[in-house]
Amino acid sequence: MRHYASTCQGESHKATAKPCQDSSMSGQKDGVLVAVVCDGHGGDRYFRSDRGSRLCCEVTAKAVREFARKAPDDLFAGASLTQRGPLSTLDPADKLRRQDIMLRQLFASIIARWSEAILADAQASPLSDDERSQLKPEWQEAFEQGLDLEKVYGTTLMAYVQTRSYWLAFHIGDGKLVAYDGKEWSEPVPWDDRCFLNKTTSICDVDAIDKVRYCYCGDGSFPVAVFLGSDGIDDSFGPMDNLIDFYRQVAKAIVMEGPIKTRNTLANLLPQLSKRGSQDDMSVAYVYDEERLPALIPAIIRQQIERQEAAIASLRSTIEAEQAKAESLSEATSQRDTIERDYALKKAETLQLKMEAEEQRLANLQAELQSLPAPSQSEP
Repeated sequence: MRHYASTCQGESHKATAKPCQDSSMSGQKDGVLVAVVCDGHGGDRYFRSDRGSRLCCEVTAKAVREFARKAPDDLFAGASLTQRGPLSTLDPADKLRRQDIMLRQLFASIIARWSEAILADAQASPLSDDERSQLKPEWQEAFEQGLDLEKVYGTTLMAYVQTRSYWLAFHIGDGKLVAYDGKEWSEPVPWDDRCFLNKTTSICDVDAIDKVRYCYCGDGSFPVAVFLGSDGIDDSFGPMDNLIDFYRQVAKAIVMEGPIKTRNTLANLLPQLSKRGSQDDMSVAYVYDEERLPALIPAIIRQQIERQEAAIASLRSTIEAEQAKAESLSEATSQRDTIERDYALKKAETLQLKMEAEEQRLANLQAELQSLPAPSQSEP
């Protein structure tokens, strides 16, 4: 398995001289693969969330490696993909399952270690003059007394862990974790509807342990690729299908352009995405199976072709409807009907240009598929 992580400062943070509040990491050590993305909260109250997200990445990576080393070898043995919503919603029977008990202990350990880390940071780094100038007196007093530090350093947490015998993922807060199993793209960690618009669950919540969502699998089936992105990424793409198509492009680039070039391209692309899209900080981490992914590139391209064909069909249907509407008003006599006819014609014209662009993209994808080398006899 290969891995990579990249973070960039958001366009809006550059404009206001705010630090990048995202953090990400990936690594593989002692047979344990880890990828983590943390998104520190915005707002004046969370004035050290950039440190909070970095510390959260660090303690999470350490905690999951220790968990993998100490957990019983058969903890997840034979378990098919098991998905759990927030711990607070678990059925009482689930709370007694050995896997769920040990995972709850893992999450509690991460939260406790993070709390210790931010306390140590606060003690080692007193408020600076710049921080004092921007804080309410009551916030300064609370900080100096070591109170409400979780708010000061608040962050979301998203992680993927893979060993030789199982994989698991967990999440508290917003952002998206997307997995590709060789056939379908999905979000294996259940979503939490409390993460909506600018509201999110967080590791800084008093009841954070009850808001962790997670999944695990120990039946020998592993994802081909997993992508973790902070909300700055998914807010820039809107619908989930657009985000998935972005990750399809990354997966293709890894194979067709090489992992190093893809990393460089992505590092340069994220600031551009922030500028054109969410304006927010952006983090993405991914892991992939370098042996399985190349053979699946034709299937990924065919998925994109199907998506393009559906988009073009939808556009064509809308254009025809607008043209029919304009035709029905061709002998309009009232000013209102004339305006509606002209609007329908203009809309059809605009959509026609968009459809032509989509048709060109479809042609490019079809050419891309045709240009792939024929599979060898040994390939499936």
